[in-house]
Amino acid sequence: MATTQIALPPSSSGVATKRTTSPSPSPSPTPSPSSAVPGEARYYSFSPGVACSYQDLPVDGFYVGISTSEYGNADLCGAYLDVHGPYGEVRVLIADRCPGCAPGQLDLSTAAFEQIADPSQGVADIRYSVVRDPDPAPEMIYEVKPDSSASWMAILFSNTGNPLRQVAIRPAEDGGEWQDLTRGPDNHWTISGAGEGPFAVRVTDLYDHATEIYGLTLDPGPHLTGARLYTNEPPPEPTTTTTEPAIVPPSAPTAMPTAAGSEADRALAECKAG
Repeated sequence: MATTQIALPPSSSGVATKRTTSPSPSPSPTPSPSSAVPGEARYYSFSPGVACSYQDLPVDGFYVGISTSEYGNADLCGAYLDVHGPYGEVRVLIADRCPGCAPGQLDLSTAAFEQIADPSQGVADIRYSVVRDPDPAPEMIYEVKPDSSASWMAILFSNTGNPLRQVAIRPAEDGGEWQDLTRGPDNHWTISGAGEGPFAVRVTDLYDHATEIYGLTLDPGPHLTGARLYTNEPPPEPTTTTTEPAIVPPSAPTAMPTAAGSEADRALAECKAG
């Protein structure tokens, strides 16, 4: 089995700072096996406490745990992988860390492994790749840790589609400078001394898609934001305005003198002269 570090798709340029996304010309196609990297999938039964701290994951969902070196400081939590195996393919959410895995080894949830290989085998040769901007773009969710206060706060973001790179906050009403939060290995973003809120939060993913959420409070529990980090809608077709040429009525034709008319005019002139 080849040892492989998870490679991310190329980043876009530019950072959106409003509740819009940076330009994304068109939805990225699902990576094909030929563009993926080789690896090994392992049959694994996920427990409720995953390293990325996602809560209430369905037991029949499609998840993956990655090696400690690839997991880093929760750097890839929230990303999706397309995994291709002997029986087919499956898209899985990076939700956990696999301490016993080498780079390129993936712990697949029971339901995910059954999509690509025979569970009785326990392991399978695969090819896999990171998905950029998975379709459809999900509505982001945030959850404030229950023990958060004005002196210390921790926030967990889920349904981001892509892994996050940066989270910053500032007071929602007074504005001011953005303050960066620090991500921990449990995938929570923390800050000290931020105050009571409410806050404006700016969330940026690894591809520089960004959105701002307003009215975040210290209330615990999951909260829908109504925000999406990117859009899979293709850009609108350029509108071409066709201007019809103005219709000009033809002018009356100018009569050309005939040869007979010219002779009569000369004769009349000679008579007047005589």
